[in-house]
Amino acid sequence: MTNELAGDAGLVETDALPVLGRPDAGLVMISEWRTEDAERQRTVMDGVVDAWARARLPETFLSRYCLAGSDGRTILNIAQWASPEAHLAFAADPAGRRDIADAVQALITVGPPGRYRHERTVVLRDAPVRSLGTTAAEDGVAQYFHRDEDGRRVHVLTAHEDDGDGTVLRFRPHRGLVRTAAREAVRDAAREAVREAVRPRG
Repeated sequence: MTNELAGDAGLVETDALPVLGRPDAGLVMISEWRTEDAERQRTVMDGVVDAWARARLPETFLSRYCLAGSDGRTILNIAQWASPEAHLAFAADPAGRRDIADAVQALITVGPPGRYRHERTVVLRDAPVRSLGTTAAEDGVAQYFHRDEDGRRVHVLTAHEDDGDGTVLRFRPHRGLVRTAAREAVRDAAREAVREAVRPRG
């Protein structure tokens, strides 16, 4: 489901999972936050997405997602920008950054997110995706490898077709914002990449 935002005709709100590995995202920001309970988890996610929806965001902003952890406390945050420089320019502008920063700080105390670039995708099988995990898992649908800006750390997100058995933390989409420009083209390109990766050879 998507809903166009009144304040920015180029942004829509979505309850879908993020499109990982999209080629136009030169920067992927990833972080995990922990809250006290499920009620607080939802309050923080709603407050964060509302703050971003109210902000004046540049066209280089591509998406921002809050995903709910299956433990009822953890939040997985994923943001995509066209480039690291685009995000730094936005962060350096007090008018654009202050309202978001103030809103987040009023909800939760957290450190800065990790800054990554998508490095590669490993498709394990062709199946619909229902949740994400933050560890490499061979029983998933696909693995998305992101390398940090220093080149020293790799962050893996694994797509799964179910919510798991409760023993390992999984994340389901709660709310997100995505820029509509070329959204369908990016989604179709990602689907075609998966089909090509699992197509039999020979």
